[in-house]
Amino acid sequence: MSTRGKVYAFALAVVMLASAGYLAKPWLAGRADAAVGDEAGSVAEDAVPVSVELAARGPISNSLSSTANLRARREVEIATQAAGLVTEVRAEEGDFVQTGHVLCSLDDRDLRIDLELAQQRLAQTRIQLEAASIRREQAEAKLRNRRAEVRRNEEALSQGLLAESEVAVQRHEIEDIEHDLRIVDSTVRENRFKQDELEAQIRKVRLQISQTSITAPFAGRITERKVELGQSLRVSDKVFKIAAFSPLYAEVYLAERDSREAQAGQLARIRLGPLDSEVALGRVERVSPVVDEQTGTVKVTVRFDPPNRGFRPGAFVRVDIQTNTDSDAVLIPKQAVIEEDAQLYVVVIGEDGTARRIAVDLGYQNETDVQVRSGVREGETVVVAGQGRLKDGDRTRVVSD
Repeated sequence: MSTRGKVYAFALAVVMLASAGYLAKPWLAGRADAAVGDEAGSVAEDAVPVSVELAARGPISNSLSSTANLRARREVEIATQAAGLVTEVRAEEGDFVQTGHVLCSLDDRDLRIDLELAQQRLAQTRIQLEAASIRREQAEAKLRNRRAEVRRNEEALSQGLLAESEVAVQRHEIEDIEHDLRIVDSTVRENRFKQDELEAQIRKVRLQISQTSITAPFAGRITERKVELGQSLRVSDKVFKIAAFSPLYAEVYLAERDSREAQAGQLARIRLGPLDSEVALGRVERVSPVVDEQTGTVKVTVRFDPPNRGFRPGAFVRVDIQTNTDSDAVLIPKQAVIEEDAQLYVVVIGEDGTARRIAVDLGYQNETDVQVRSGVREGETVVVAGQGRLKDGDRTRVVSD
C-alpha cells in the first residue's frame, strides 16, 4: 500500500471510532434514565391507594334509635246511633272534614211524623191544662165568696138573726166547693205531667232525627268509608273511620338500660322513606313508668307535627332520640373505624405518607360521624377507605380526600 493509502485508511479509522463514541453516549444516558424511572415506579407501585379525611371538632349528640309505625292522635270508627236507610253520602276516603260535618244521612220521615203527632198531642194537653186552670180559678173564687158569706152569717147567727140550719147548709156548700177544687187541682197536675212527658218525648224524637245525620266528631281526614247509598243500617253499624293527622305519635320500645336516658321534652328526629329522605322533628312526650315483662322494654312516646302528607298513620319510620350533646368533640367518619379482636382502631397517615394503626376509645355517634375520646387529635389525617390493607409503616397514596 502506498503512503497516501495508509494515510487515508488511518483517517477513516479515526472517524469511525469517533462516531462510535458519539453514538454510545445517548445509549448510556437512556439506560441511566430508565434505571431511575424503574426505581420511582417501584416506589409508586408499593404505595397503597387510600381515601382520607381530617379529624375535626364539632358538636355531636348521643341518640337512642328505634323504629315504629306512626299513629294518629285520635282515630275512631264512627257508628250509627239510629237505624234507617241511607239516603245521602257526603264524604269519601281522603276527604278532610271539620267538626260537625255531615258524612251521611238516613231516612227520617217516620221520625218526623212521630214528632208532628207528639207536637199535636202537646198542643191538646196545653189546651186542657189551660181549661183546668180556669176552672180552678173559678172554684177558688167561689170558695172565697162562700167563706166570706159564712163568716157574715155566723155573726148574724150569734145575734139571733139567722137559724142554725141556714148556716149549716152554707158550710156543706163550702165542703162541696173544696172537693171540686181538689178534683180540678188533680186535673191541672195531670195535664202538667202529661205536658212535661210530651215535651220530653218531642226532645227525644228531635234527638233521634238529629242522629239520622251522621257527623264528624272532630276535625280530621276520612281514612275509610264503609257505607253505601241505599244501604239499610242498624244501630251501632260502623260507617266511617276518621283520624286526626296532626299531631302524630311514634311509640318506640327501648331496652330498659337505654330507656333510663330518655326523658320528656328531649328532641327527636323522625325519618321516613327507604332512604330516610323525609325528616321531621319532634319531642318525647312521655316515658312509660313500667317495663314490659315479656319483652323487657319501655315504651317511649314521641309527638311531632308532620311537615307534609308523607307522614301519615301507619307509616314505618325510624326515630332517633337525642339524649346528650357534646358541643366540642373530636369527630371522624364512622367508616374510618375498624374492629379486630374486640378492639377498635383507626389508621392515621403521617406527614411522610406512612400508615400507623391506633387504638381508639369512641363516644357518641350519629349517622355519619363518631366521637373519638382518645387516640386521635384534631387535624390528624385518618383513612376512610383502603385501611383494611394497611399495616404499620406502609406507604400510602391518597386518591381522594
